[in-house]
Amino acid sequence: MVRNTRHGQGPGSGRENKNATADICESSVIAPLRSFKSFLTDPSNRLSSWQGENCCSWKGIKCSSSGHVVVVNLRNPHPIEVKININKEVVSNSQCTSDFSLKGNKSPLLFTLDHMKHLYLSYNNFVFSKLPAEISNLTKLTYLNLSNAMFQDSIAMQFTNLTSLRSLDLSCANLVPNYSSVSVSLTFPLKLDFGSSLLSFISYGYLSSPNLSTVVKVDITRHMLHMGRLPLCILQLPKLSSLYIQRNRLNGNMPFSLFRKSRLDEISLGTSGLSAEIDDPDQPFVQTFQPKILEFTSCNMRGKIPDFFSNFTSLVVLNFINNSLSGAIPQWLFNLPVLSILALYWKLLKLLH
Repeated sequence: MVRNTRHGQGPGSGRENKNATADICESSVIAPLRSFKSFLTDPSNRLSSWQGENCCSWKGIKCSSSGHVVVVNLRNPHPIEVKININKEVVSNSQCTSDFSLKGNKSPLLFTLDHMKHLYLSYNNFVFSKLPAEISNLTKLTYLNLSNAMFQDSIAMQFTNLTSLRSLDLSCANLVPNYSSVSVSLTFPLKLDFGSSLLSFISYGYLSSPNLSTVVKVDITRHMLHMGRLPLCILQLPKLSSLYIQRNRLNGNMPFSLFRKSRLDEISLGTSGLSAEIDDPDQPFVQTFQPKILEFTSCNMRGKIPDFFSNFTSLVVLNFINNSLSGAIPQWLFNLPVLSILALYWKLLKLLH
C-alpha cells in the first residue's frame, strides 16, 4: 500500500510545500523487495534505483493505483550471446561489456506480494535453486517467465493455486546459431560440444511437472528436446489451446486421433522429430475441435490428405511441407472459407481437376 504524507504544513506555514510530498510504500510491500535484493549480487547495478521508500518508482516495479505491486520485471536485458563459425569454433561473444545477470538465491518473501500479476525473472542466475513453495501465494498471477534462469526442481504442487495463470515460460536451452559468414581466423580456445545437441550459451536448469492444469499455451520451440518422446499428458491439459513443439530432436509417433477430443486452436509439430500419423481417418472429431493452425513440416506424414480436414472450417494455416503425402489434392481444400496459407509438397501430390 502507498500512503501520501505531507511535511512542512504545520499551523502558520502559509503555503503547501509540494516538493516535500512523498509516496511511501508500506513495510509489508517494501520489505519483501529489499529482502529479494539482499540475496543477489548485481554486477551491472540494475537495482541501483531500489532505494528510499517509494518502491513504486523503482526500476522493474509497477504498482496499481491503490499502491499494490502488480508487476516485477527483472528479466536480464542483455543475456550473453555466443556465435560460432563453420568450424564450430566460438568467434564472438556478446558486445555487452557488463554482466547484467542477477546472481544468487531467491528470497521467499518475494512471493508474499500476493497482488502480483506479472513476474519476469528470465536469463538471470538463481544457481540451480528450487522453486519456492510460496509461489502458490500468487493467486492473481497471469504471466510467469522463469526461462533460462537456472532453476532446478521437480514441479509438483507449486502452481496448484495459480488459477489465473495464462502464460508460463519454463524454457531453457536455446540453439547456438551457426554464423558461416564470420571469419574463421577469429578463434578462442573455447569450443562447443556438438556431440549430443546444440545447447544454449547459458547454463540452464531443469524444470518438470506431472501436474499443470491451467496452462493455455505450451511452446517449446527450438529448445532442443533431445531423443525422447513427447509426454502425451500435455494433451490432457484441460485449457490448452496452443501446442508448439517445433525444431526439436524428439522421436516417436503422434497419432492425429489424439487431438480428436481436444479444443486446440493451434498445433505446430514442424521439424520436431515426431511423426504425425493419420490414423482412424473415418472416426469423427468433436465439433469443438476447430483448429486455426495446423503445421506439420517434416513430420513423416504418409498417404492422402484425409477428407475429414474438410470439416475444419476455421483453418487459416495448413502446412504439409516435406512429407510423403501422395495422391490428388482434394478440391475442398480450396473451399475452406478462411484458409490463407496452404503449403503442400508438390512433388508427390497432383491437382485434382
